[in-house]
Amino acid sequence: MISPSGMSTLLGSIICRRSAPLGLLAQQQARLGGVSAKWLTTSCIRSTTSQTQTEDYWEKNKRLNRPMSPHLTIYKFQITSVLSITHRMTGLALSGLASGFAIGMMLLPHNFPHYYNILCSSNLGSACLFAAKFTLALPFIYHFCNGIRHLFWDMGKGFQIKEVYTSGYVMLGASLLLTLMAASM
Repeated sequence: MISPSGMSTLLGSIICRRSAPLGLLAQQQARLGGVSAKWLTTSCIRSTTSQTQTEDYWEKNKRLNRPMSPHLTIYKFQITSVLSITHRMTGLALSGLASGFAIGMMLLPHNFPHYYNILCSSNLGSACLFAAKFTLALPFIYHFCNGIRHLFWDMGKGFQIKEVYTSGYVMLGASLLLTLMAASM
């Protein structure tokens, strides 16, 4: 069996760990009841001290006119962030293109070969066709090449700063070269 003083000690530690104000209340009650509350002092004071430090942090930021949270006007664009944002955008573009194509083929009155023949019989210049092919191929190939880069990262390779930048430039070059090759077919 637990003695009454042991029970109040156990109860006080549970309350103190839950929140600092309640912990201080438990500490005061333990002192009034004649139970030693040294065990409460360290954890409860630590909780209230971190709260005070947090307030000092915000006051300092307010005094220095720092923004509340980091945003795009603070950060300098780097190739790593640009490639990450572009990878997400190409993923969205691919999803939109695939969904749009599928919905379009369901709603349009004719099938795909009919519209392909219309496109081939039109008198669009070769530069216009190349630009259209390049525009359609770029998101696929870029996302594919960057996906391979991410697979290497998943294996734990290429996380040094120099390797991250090198793989980024290699991926950009490879995706551009492969897109040019695909568009010229």
